[in-house]
Amino acid sequence: METRNKTLPGTASRPAQMMRGLSKSMCVALAVATVPSIGFISPSTAEAQASDQSLYTGGKARVSRSASLRSLTESVASASCRVNGGIDVAQAQLELASASADFDRIIDGLVNGNAALGMPGAEQRGRTITALNETAAMWEPLEGAAARLASGAASAGDAEAIGNGYAALFNQTEQLASVISGQYSDPQQLLQSDATVLNFAIRQRALAYRMTREMCELATGTGQSETQDALKATVDLFGQTLTALRDGFPAAGINPPPNDAVRDSLDATFALWQDGRGIFDAAIAGERPTAETVAAAASLSQTLSVAMNNTITLYLIATPGQDDVYRVPLEAYARDELSGWLAEPALIAAINAQNAEHDGLSEDGVIALDQQWRAEAGEGGGPLIDKLLSASVSQWLMDQQASTAGFVTEVFIMDNKGLNVAQSAQTSDYWQGDEAKWQQTYSVGPDALHISEVEFDDSTGFYQSQASLAIKDPSTGEVIGAVTFGINVQNLM
Repeated sequence: METRNKTLPGTASRPAQMMRGLSKSMCVALAVATVPSIGFISPSTAEAQASDQSLYTGGKARVSRSASLRSLTESVASASCRVNGGIDVAQAQLELASASADFDRIIDGLVNGNAALGMPGAEQRGRTITALNETAAMWEPLEGAAARLASGAASAGDAEAIGNGYAALFNQTEQLASVISGQYSDPQQLLQSDATVLNFAIRQRALAYRMTREMCELATGTGQSETQDALKATVDLFGQTLTALRDGFPAAGINPPPNDAVRDSLDATFALWQDGRGIFDAAIAGERPTAETVAAAASLSQTLSVAMNNTITLYLIATPGQDDVYRVPLEAYARDELSGWLAEPALIAAINAQNAEHDGLSEDGVIALDQQWRAEAGEGGGPLIDKLLSASVSQWLMDQQASTAGFVTEVFIMDNKGLNVAQSAQTSDYWQGDEAKWQQTYSVGPDALHISEVEFDDSTGFYQSQASLAIKDPSTGEVIGAVTFGINVQNLM
């Protein structure tokens, strides 16, 4: 099976480089922006934690998730301005709904635990629970206003409520992130230096949404007298911080990229920024942005946010504890959510039917089928591929995949020889029996789970992993096949 394209490079350190294009005077600028600031979170002395992995608390995920509340707050404010100003309303409403749902999910996970988000247990520390409750209380009125704006049922005061309240919420989310960063930085899961770099990387997403909000305020006349200067400061800060992340800036606590994958991701983001940043020049010079310019800025902000999210994912898996940061939520998602698919009667029937059909099939026969599939794939299709993709069970898998809203990127079912039975998308080969996804599930037993390394998928633009499970017949308890789910690990982190 070869649907993905680039395995993450090793973690050999890149030699430290001198900062390019950033003077010492800009060190403070990296840490401070205009109110509400998107400042550097300074972790307090980390509380000691045991190294026993049974005590894994999801420290990286908690630090990353809490810090992302800042960008969600900016996203809500930006989208609210555009809805209220009649600028690309449908897209802005989708952004509002998505950001609001993510905010709710993260707060709930930080309080109660959510293994699929990488936080296996509920929060126990009183100070952190207090900060979470304060954040939730401050978010509640904005959440209601955002929901009405997203649904088209807003009153005249809803956008104003968000405009008046988002700054205080932003400051609160920053305080919360500082508390959580200090609590969960530890040598086993997240070094303090790594938390510092994550802070700056995650801050870039908030800055991206902030630029669009400030453009919208200038276009709609809802900003303040200093909004034009604030936009310039935000644009400058985004570029300066991106350069510091790419090259390293120890004076600000930013180490050089830990490996080639992180460096390449930052280089790609820098290229996107260089190509698109000119969209803000006219507004900084004093021209009033048009609705079209604001919509274009929103598109750029979303592109930059996705690119930075790729980089953040790489940082998370490059630092100590890389396995747990994605394997813990991935295992929970596979066992708690996806395993429910495997009891579908039509799926069980299809596997049993193919097992019976292939009973006695020789190794040469298996290889011949695999070669036929590969040949058809090279020619753009054929009877064997068409048969599988048009099967009713494959259609069911496609529907199930669609219902995960991007969490599952592919799924395919294998029989007792490792041959595909059904799949949601065309695979490059037909036989998986020589790969770990089948050998370490079907051949191990009914509770077997195999998780692959994280790889980049060119077709989706996201980092993915594969979770494979054995499939048993509910009526007999016998293992009859296996399943592989391609999962967007960025949605889990």
